[in-house]
Amino acid sequence: MKKPSTTIIAAAAIILAVVASAVIVFGMQSKISQNALGQSYGSSNGASAVAAAANSIAASNNSNQSTNKEFWIKTVHLDGFANLKGIPTGPDPAPPEKFPNSTIPAGGGVKLTPPDKTGAWKFRVFTFEPSQIVVNQGDKVTLHFADVQGAHYTIAVNGVGSFPISRGQIHTVSFTADKVGIINYWSPDHMPSVTGQIVVLPRTT
Repeated sequence: MKKPSTTIIAAAAIILAVVASAVIVFGMQSKISQNALGQSYGSSNGASAVAAAANSIAASNNSNQSTNKEFWIKTVHLDGFANLKGIPTGPDPAPPEKFPNSTIPAGGGVKLTPPDKTGAWKFRVFTFEPSQIVVNQGDKVTLHFADVQGAHYTIAVNGVGSFPISRGQIHTVSFTADKVGIINYWSPDHMPSVTGQIVVLPRTT
């Protein structure tokens, strides 16, 4: 019987060494992965991770929601420009438009300017932005009125009072919305367009 050659023995030894190394490396990686999972989730099967996530969500849902509501209300106006002869050039060209025979409501909130010598005329409407706010009963509401467009306004808020404001000024009022319903705010010298309302909804438990 022939003895195995030295080359065959060496090759077999190399194969055994490679296999043994792979087994050792795989075992180490498996252990590392298990340790990492254990550190991340608290256990190797991940059950405590699910429990931790559920507890976190429950804690978040149980936190008290703020009842302080704050809003910025701007005085603005919208302008429409037209010309009896049309506007043939410029960024906003337009065809000729007749001056409307409209009845403008009294109050100062809507203005229609007759044509000038060039035929240009203008239509302007003043308004609040925003003109509707929604809160819940019991909320502490803070309103910041900012006069952006318009030289001067008088502003009134139901249950709070009235105050003057001029362009560039900010006037702040605060109150508790203790009753379900509508709280109106308006400008008596810019009616009927500069009006707004605060809708107070019942608080849900």
